[in-house]
Amino acid sequence: MVSYHRHRALIALFSFTTRSVAFSAPSSLSRRNLLPSNSSSSGLKSSSTRGLNGDEEPRTGWLHNTEPKYSYPSSSSSSSLSLAMKRLLADKMMRYRNHRIIHPPAAHPCGDSNRMMVTEHKVSIPLTHPDLKAAMSNYKDQSSTSILLVDRIDGAFLTNNEAFDEPTIDVYFTIIELLSNTQDESHFQALQNTNLSPSQRAELYFQKEGAEKSSYSSIDPSRMMLYLQGGPGFGCASPVSGLSLASSSSSWAAAVLLDGKITNADGKSFERIVLMDQRGTGKSSAICKQRLIKLFPDLFLSDDNKKGQVVGEEFGRDADARMMLLHARQQKALKEATDYLSSFRADSIVRDAEWIRELLACPFPSVDDDGNDTAVVKGPKPWGGALGQSFGGFCLMTYLSSIQNPPELMYFTGGIAPMNTPIKEVYDRLWLRVRERSWKYYEQYPGDVATVKKIVRKLLSHQNSADPIKLPSGGTLTARRFLQIGLALGGSPGTCFANLHSVISSAFLDENSDEISNAFLKRIDYEQSFDDAPLYYLLHESIYASGEGSTQWAANRSYEDHVQANAEFDYRVTSQEDNSNPTLFFGEMVFPFMAHGDFSELSSDGMRLLSEALAEKSDWLPLFDETNMRTALVQKKKTSAAAACYYDDMYVDFECAMRLTQRGCPMEGVKVWVTNEYQHSGLRDDGANIINKLAAMSKNRLHVPS
Repeated sequence: MVSYHRHRALIALFSFTTRSVAFSAPSSLSRRNLLPSNSSSSGLKSSSTRGLNGDEEPRTGWLHNTEPKYSYPSSSSSSSLSLAMKRLLADKMMRYRNHRIIHPPAAHPCGDSNRMMVTEHKVSIPLTHPDLKAAMSNYKDQSSTSILLVDRIDGAFLTNNEAFDEPTIDVYFTIIELLSNTQDESHFQALQNTNLSPSQRAELYFQKEGAEKSSYSSIDPSRMMLYLQGGPGFGCASPVSGLSLASSSSSWAAAVLLDGKITNADGKSFERIVLMDQRGTGKSSAICKQRLIKLFPDLFLSDDNKKGQVVGEEFGRDADARMMLLHARQQKALKEATDYLSSFRADSIVRDAEWIRELLACPFPSVDDDGNDTAVVKGPKPWGGALGQSFGGFCLMTYLSSIQNPPELMYFTGGIAPMNTPIKEVYDRLWLRVRERSWKYYEQYPGDVATVKKIVRKLLSHQNSADPIKLPSGGTLTARRFLQIGLALGGSPGTCFANLHSVISSAFLDENSDEISNAFLKRIDYEQSFDDAPLYYLLHESIYASGEGSTQWAANRSYEDHVQANAEFDYRVTSQEDNSNPTLFFGEMVFPFMAHGDFSELSSDGMRLLSEALAEKSDWLPLFDETNMRTALVQKKKTSAAAACYYDDMYVDFECAMRLTQRGCPMEGVKVWVTNEYQHSGLRDDGANIINKLAAMSKNRLHVPS
């Protein structure tokens, strides 16, 4: 017979598992006020956490399990809305965006007597864009892999008040622009006023000095270049410190703004570069364990003994009943966290970029006397150009697949995604490239063959002992974690190989000692930043999941197959051999073991459950659409594109990329420059030359391919 306490636990379990888990958002995410259907413009409050009458804003959904406090007008089109309501929604849209420039701008000298202004922006963006929310429903119902092109990202907010129910995240971006005249300098000085609030500074950004007080200008997107960085999981390089602006030859960004050779489709120079920290990275509501605990505390209940003990305390000493309730709460939080992180992929990233473009092109949404949205009246204004490095190039392919008016010029550097190659085959190929790169490294540093074997043997001897080798971060230095340092081998040999050699050389306290040095442990922590950027670990394999089922730790499965077929891949074997056969490094792969003690921030029940749920997730939305890509590149020629494909690329398989650029294939319209002069880090190593070459190719000024 079921005990009284267990009976109550079963009732609690039933209430958790049957309650709707359609993810809206945790309360710690930002929400915007909603407009009651019977309110007038005078009753509209600024976006805050207070309601219209000073009380807390209405709370609905899974978190509070209550009915909405107000009713709201909704409409599938703007034709049924009154002019007053349209204008109210336009005003509300501006506050929902919450654009701010978070610090006074900085100016940096560049070139000959030139200066560049760098402004740091933040904007609030929907956690799930409305069209993606609809796509999720359609995909589950129809299992369709086609993608519906989106014309206007913020359109739903100007026609449907309920769209503002969607919680927001912050996305950070910097804008680099040349201060080319006295008016620009005066504008810069005005923006430096420390008495301005971030929102006031953002408003002033669109008003040039000397203009009428009420005269605000938008920014022409056709004269802006968007940059999408590699990853996923890491923020964009910071201007000056990570992206030199010293002269036109110092970086790709400086070449775009200073050289004068790189122009948009109309032959006009680019005036601004937009560097966006992709959602969940850098300063864009960065995903880290600390934030995940705040958003989904129940996911980590079993990690915190005190909290775990409190759960189900009303059941007294009935441990089974308490465990059932804890499990139910944890599983519910797991579903919510998995859905949440599913919104941090390329499909959301490109919509974020469009949101920013629409903000800059129309900073103050308005409706004319005829009830027309002024942004629609002016017509589409796509980005003048976009540059995608590595994963950023994958995002550009999603841009072509899902956005009606993609950037007019696209440049890919080591970033053509293997969209038609099964994920297991992708990693089968990449492991062979990592082996080749390992050989190259040992050819340059042959003495490291013995040193690496010595390190691996030392770490293996401690791996299952009572005395594991701990890192300053709290993680454990295992042999498998050490070999992940090979992730950096895909850069230029001159710097990346030398840096790796420096790390390996510091491994032991003395030349003839086998004691691991503290300096080496600190270097390992520094070189491996998965703890600081868990999004890379959690979502890396999902960049290859385009409506094709679960990833199931594809890199790990591929590695095990390689080990079975060829002992050369098995570090446990090669490290014991007293010969010149090297122990191979690992590459750009993630493994389930990373959440089992090797990395402290990744190693907890909550993080393990989350990583496994994402690996098993099978209902990923498609990221690429062959028809839409060919339409944009070949048939309608909306976009001119050029790509640098690195023949020896360790991270993006060359053959998989080239398959897509053949006649009749999705990327046929892309002009490809094949080179083994550069590694994957080419844009960082020689960005000015590479961007100049790609720009000339896209304008038919250079016969490449010949």
